[in-house]
Amino acid sequence: MLNEGIDRKEIMDILEKKLSKDFSYDSGSILGSMCTTAFDFGKEVYYKYINKNLGDPGLFPGTTELEKELISEIGELYNGKNITGSFTTGGSESNLIAVRIAKKLRPDIKKPEIILPISAHISFDKAADLMDVKLRKAKLKDNFELDLDHFKSLINENTCGVIGIAGTTSLGLIDPIERIGDLVRDKDIFFHVDAAFGGFILPFLKHLGYNHPKWDFSVKEVDSITADPHKMGMGIIPSGGIFIRDENILQKTGFEIPYLAGGNFKHLHIVGTRTGGSVIAFWAILKYLGKKGFIQIVKKCMENTDYLVKKIDEVEGIKIAVKPMMNVVGITHENGENICRINHKLKELNWMLGKFDEFNLIRAVLMPHVKKEHISKFIKDLKIVLE
Repeated sequence: MLNEGIDRKEIMDILEKKLSKDFSYDSGSILGSMCTTAFDFGKEVYYKYINKNLGDPGLFPGTTELEKELISEIGELYNGKNITGSFTTGGSESNLIAVRIAKKLRPDIKKPEIILPISAHISFDKAADLMDVKLRKAKLKDNFELDLDHFKSLINENTCGVIGIAGTTSLGLIDPIERIGDLVRDKDIFFHVDAAFGGFILPFLKHLGYNHPKWDFSVKEVDSITADPHKMGMGIIPSGGIFIRDENILQKTGFEIPYLAGGNFKHLHIVGTRTGGSVIAFWAILKYLGKKGFIQIVKKCMENTDYLVKKIDEVEGIKIAVKPMMNVVGITHENGENICRINHKLKELNWMLGKFDEFNLIRAVLMPHVKKEHISKFIKDLKIVLE
């Protein structure tokens, strides 16, 4: 640390130089990220309320009430009533919370296990490590759909929870949530849906004529849902959320903090201090855009998805891994060769995609920052790399 401070302009010049290495969403070269630039109005609101701390809700009762209002509104978007929960740092924390709840609700199980698809997010592996829970992973079929028979075979007396995905990380696919619900009906097994990506696109796709299977609280066995505002919600990074059907879960499994200036309260979070600014910002984004605004944004993303699929069909030697269910496109070789080998060549041309060796595919996510002209340039460079 310096003895004396540096001039503000000099600091900004230094930062500009140091951060020039970073990629920018505006460049259009970030094709593999499930995050995007925050909505401008959300950033404006966030800056104004950046000092709000939901880690001590007694000091910020207005922010706390606003969070509850937002959770209720999103719960209704997911076809639920009287939904509870809270905002988190993102899908990883939300999924960790869900795994912890599943374990805590079944203290009778000495060696708890969670059943989930092999396509589930890596955050569940982190959660299992931290919570001392065993993961049993179900296989996928050749078309990347969940092998439900294998999933069913993994359920046993040690199963405390099951996981379904609504928007897989690799391909944006939706697991058969209703059928998983059938498997755990009338069993004391916690059912969590990871919709970190799908949570803020699926409710709007149905208004555009897309017919997807039920994935939310309309499936009565679903106990909780993860959804990330910082993905298709265009909220501040980081912003996540966990939404829970049974309000009593907080009392059953929550942590109690008695010493805070604002008073004693219970919470489910892994973190203590928690930003209120990002919650207020997302509240503002939802109010500003409304359903119609989100539908228009999602429509544009899907138009770009269809355009990319069309252009991929015109490139010899490669194909779409599976028909997209949302704005996620997997690309693989027609003859089964390793498509992931070209990823480093694409990076040399500044194209940043997702790479999934286990599924032999590279992934593009058509987020709001991706434009049609970016896709055209990518296809041009992709042809060069393949040649």
